[in-house]
Amino acid sequence: MSAAVPKVAITGLRKAFAGERVLDGVDLEVAGGGSLVLLGESGSGKTLTLKCLIGLVRPDGGSIRIDGEETVGLGGAERDRLLGRFGMLFQQAALFDSLPVWRNVAFRLLQRQPKAVEAARQTAIETLGSVGLGPAVADLMPAELSGGMQKRVGIARAIAGQPEIILLDEPTAGLDPIMSNVIAQLIVRNVRELGATALSITSDINTAIGVADDVAMLHQGRIVWFGPAGDIADSGNEVVERFIHKWKIEQAAA
Repeated sequence: MSAAVPKVAITGLRKAFAGERVLDGVDLEVAGGGSLVLLGESGSGKTLTLKCLIGLVRPDGGSIRIDGEETVGLGGAERDRLLGRFGMLFQQAALFDSLPVWRNVAFRLLQRQPKAVEAARQTAIETLGSVGLGPAVADLMPAELSGGMQKRVGIARAIAGQPEIILLDEPTAGLDPIMSNVIAQLIVRNVRELGATALSITSDINTAIGVADDVAMLHQGRIVWFGPAGDIADSGNEVVERFIHKWKIEQAAA
């Protein structure tokens, strides 16, 4: 019997800007229902990989397949269909300042069905509950929320449409260690309850261990180590060991 087709399969992904190659043959697979963290230094190409995955940036070469279907070069209705399969938690939550919380959470739902306002609001309130926020939060504005609450709202927006694949860009950036742990636990629980596949990017070792089944280390445009999250401290890989050492020094100085 053949192996299951990966939910996400990236092969030979390449992208350069002004002659400088940022992605130099990235190979990465995420199994259906799995949670993978892409780890790397700032500027290593982690966010660029996500942008290529969802079609915001067209790679110079390589393949990106979702359930075995090639997605590089999709446009128009085909790209819209692809995007409909994703949910995204942006770095710093990236909420719409002019919209109340519930409309932020229900943003995609209202785009699909503009007239279904009451149903969208109810879904938003229920989804907020899944990340530990009560109904009263629904009518607040983003500026009235703490950083941790904004992250929770961002998670709620990412999962409200029950996506197949959830992308998380630095999900705990800017949070203290206690809140970072809370957010990591919320991500794990909600991804599992949805049965979704998750791909996160981060520079934080604790977050990587907290949310991932597997970790991939991106360095100089390539994946230089891949393995279970629990094995990262004993990877035996020089790049990973330097990264962890630097991270520990930064944590001690914070």
